[in-house]
Amino acid sequence: MSPKPRVGFIGAGRMGRPMCGHIMKAGYGVTVYDPVPAAVDAVVKLGGRAAASSAEVAAASDVVLVMPGFYNEVEEAICAAGGILEGAAEGCVVVVASTIKPDQAKDLAQRCAARGVRFIDAPVCQGERGALEAYLVWLVGGPEDVVEEVAPVLRTCGEEIFHLGDVGAGMVGKAMNNMLLWAALVADHEALAIAEKHGVSTDRLIPALLRSSGTNWPLEHWSEMKRIPWAHKDMQIVLEMGDKAGLTLPIAGLLREQVKSVMRAAGISEDLIR
Repeated sequence: MSPKPRVGFIGAGRMGRPMCGHIMKAGYGVTVYDPVPAAVDAVVKLGGRAAASSAEVAAASDVVLVMPGFYNEVEEAICAAGGILEGAAEGCVVVVASTIKPDQAKDLAQRCAARGVRFIDAPVCQGERGALEAYLVWLVGGPEDVVEEVAPVLRTCGEEIFHLGDVGAGMVGKAMNNMLLWAALVADHEALAIAEKHGVSTDRLIPALLRSSGTNWPLEHWSEMKRIPWAHKDMQIVLEMGDKAGLTLPIAGLLREQVKSVMRAAGISEDLIR
């Protein structure tokens, strides 16, 4: 029986930390880096090994999961000085679980390939609770043999893996999921506002809707739906994909604007709304 691959993890935030815990619980060694020392310390307390850079993580790993929130952070973690490509051995697999554009995933895959490093894009669905309780859903793009190789590691955080096609396909799937997610959230806000103006409280109405045909994922997780710093970014990705495909997307365009007010109401920084 071949030994378990050594796993690296870049980005140990609200989702990354519990994911590291599940991977280690399954018997994999995990080396972690995050620019926030407290995030690394939390994983070390679970049994992980701290690294001083992404390059150091890669040098100690056969598979490296990358989980920052935004593309510039993902690119820096992989390609910048002190990044994964500086430390990875030939054949190492980089798994980008962040949400980025499909074309960005393809570009990163090419830059990895030039250094003999393999790449798949594998964004996740089901949010923070899915990470905490290990029922994440993986939407994956990349060569089938590489996906199969890393699948046992991914399944420690969620059994359902959907291989959607070549590199970039996972990001296409995630963008479409997010468009539907934010559409539902915007509709929820409008519906609940109307109800309250007509004298029906949100606390009474939501349980009824959850048992009716109007139920949806954000309504089921209503108490958690203020943690939405990526909503505007997600809709920008959808619209850029539409432009590239020559499609007219009136609903997506409207959603991009509507999520701004929802984000502001949730107290999200204006820097993430522009």
